[in-house]
Amino acid sequence: MVRSIEIPRPDDWHVHLRDDAMLASVVAFTASRFRYAMVMPNLVAPVTSVVAALAYRDRIVSLAPTGFDFRPLMTLYCSAALDTADLRHGVESGAVKAVKYYPAGATTNSEAGGAAMADFMDVFEVVADLGIRLLVHAESTDPAVDVFDREAVFLERELAPLCEAIPELHVTVEHVSTAAGVEFVSAHPRVAASVTPHHLARERSDLLADGMRPDLYCKPIINSRADQEALIAAVTSGDAAFFLGTDSAPHPTTDKYGPRAKAGVFNAAYGLEVVAEVFHRAGCLDALGAFVSSNGSAIYGVEPSTERLRLERQDVPRSSAVMTLATATGAEVVHFGTEEAVFWTVNPV
Repeated sequence: MVRSIEIPRPDDWHVHLRDDAMLASVVAFTASRFRYAMVMPNLVAPVTSVVAALAYRDRIVSLAPTGFDFRPLMTLYCSAALDTADLRHGVESGAVKAVKYYPAGATTNSEAGGAAMADFMDVFEVVADLGIRLLVHAESTDPAVDVFDREAVFLERELAPLCEAIPELHVTVEHVSTAAGVEFVSAHPRVAASVTPHHLARERSDLLADGMRPDLYCKPIINSRADQEALIAAVTSGDAAFFLGTDSAPHPTTDKYGPRAKAGVFNAAYGLEVVAEVFHRAGCLDALGAFVSSNGSAIYGVEPSTERLRLERQDVPRSSAVMTLATATGAEVVHFGTEEAVFWTVNPV
């Protein structure tokens, strides 16, 4: 079985870097591993203007370590505050790469999102005209819908009608988590999907069967083994519509371990090792480069990196991996992927 591979330096097409002390603590993990980083706009307050996006980008760059080819890409939050003329200016000037749609109340800092996609047709028409991608958190917030069915229901009720109404619109289903999501992408030529390390490597028994594990709680929720297997089959198949978006989303343990755990998995440090282990176990390590380095760059219209990384797996694990980080304000954040990280080394070529 193949146990080592060289790949172009990967990109992360979906990441939450937060702000302030949390940004300062987590940005190095993304900058040292990934070239492009598609930065999500769900701050407090949401990033809804070009001015806000550029200011956020400046904060990211100022806190990122030097010596790496790190290129944060900025997105605007689809809300009532988004001005389409400003959006057009941002895209044409190169400041804005995509627009992100959140169903209101679906996840962290989504309160300013939409009650229905149909309410933002003017924005989506401009997105289609500009040729950029609409990034979609595809999850129903209808309380009558079972939490494990919310992706499938949203795709059927919300996104399918939009794709029919604006067939030229390019869409990314973010952090696709179900077999229904995989099938939706396959049925719509202008739709692609980012896939996270945690949805590939875990299923809902890991989350719930041996006591609730809040560090695995995310939105959309980690789903069934059958859904996990469908995701693995999609990403290891070489299908160019599926690519890596870590959805790395740090929360302090005070927010993860309280009576209502916040949704988010922090995987920036070890996400690549997690994905490599998934591909290794599937006997498809030679397909890793397409998923983490080539497919997403093609979707977003850039060339794969000329820098290369070498990943090697040891049968005997190292003794341990770093479990947590601490911010300057004393907040503790738990790393995801330590179980896989002990088997892998990742080094520049």
